[in-house]
Amino acid sequence: MTVKLTRERVVAINAAAWEYWRWNANQAEDWTRGYLARRGLRGLQAGYAPEGWARLVGRMRGRGYSPDELVAAGLAFRTEAGGVGDVFRDRLVLPYRDETGAIIGFTARRNPAADDVDDAPAKYLNTTSTLAFDKSRDLYGIDPAAVRRMQAGARVVVVEGALDVEAIRRTGSPVVPLSGCGTALTATHLERVRAIHPGAVALAVFAFDGDPAGQAAAVRAWDLLTDDEAGTAGALVLPDGTDPAQLIQDGHGQALAERLAQPQSLVSVVVDVVLARHDLTTVEGRVNAVRAVAALVARIADVPLSRVGTQLHARLAPHTDLGVIAGELAIAAAAARGTT
Repeated sequence: MTVKLTRERVVAINAAAWEYWRWNANQAEDWTRGYLARRGLRGLQAGYAPEGWARLVGRMRGRGYSPDELVAAGLAFRTEAGGVGDVFRDRLVLPYRDETGAIIGFTARRNPAADDVDDAPAKYLNTTSTLAFDKSRDLYGIDPAAVRRMQAGARVVVVEGALDVEAIRRTGSPVVPLSGCGTALTATHLERVRAIHPGAVALAVFAFDGDPAGQAAAVRAWDLLTDDEAGTAGALVLPDGTDPAQLIQDGHGQALAERLAQPQSLVSVVVDVVLARHDLTTVEGRVNAVRAVAALVARIADVPLSRVGTQLHARLAPHTDLGVIAGELAIAAAAARGTT
């Protein structure tokens, strides 16, 4: 049976589920408090979705919410045989909120006891798309306080996961961390940020791992920006296999705050990614690298473009003359702007 829910009804269902999971986070079977303490996040207000096939479903039916409504709200699923079970079982749960503070969805981490188990369930689950939530649009970390700070000019930092958001909050850094949680950054995510403050993306810092996947993510983020944003956005490149949550766990909160205070430029990270694709030991490789960089960054303004030239010269000197680099950048910029 398909039911039609209003957004307000979905939000009400989420609020009731959160109340139940928060209550479970204080019960004997809960492992989330110990886990968060080990991660350096003691005291974080998380929920615990307990083990069991349909404990939330049973609880919510007693509160007047039907199984069909729970399925439509993304908190339950129906089997082929017609049974209804909980989507989130034995998981640490954190809420997505909107600008008003309403709970629009959830992200949930599996029990770490299953991390090394074959055929373990997905490490993280998010609420499926509902009238209130869409993971390609909504960002973890948005709430009334974050919105106020963004509107006052606080810098946005885009990270990978919810615990990374909470870790950065622990540093005391005057930034607003946000995360897509389980999905790559989308143009719709950025539109959501711009809607809160039109200049927020231009000053945003995008956090990436230093591995190939992180490098690819840096280029994807670059491609989503406007020309003006591409020249001013920042980047936080983390050591391979490390994320903000891991830095907090390892006691490096101060170092993380210092990195956030002085991020790299995103364009410099993208240039390094392009250079890594070429053999810089040969003349042909160096020429192709300069041209590839020039074509990629031609859309940015003159001042950042001059910094790109300096960066290229530092990497390619003494083999490639700064004048040659500047010339290639100028030609590409003119072509991109239709002035040739």
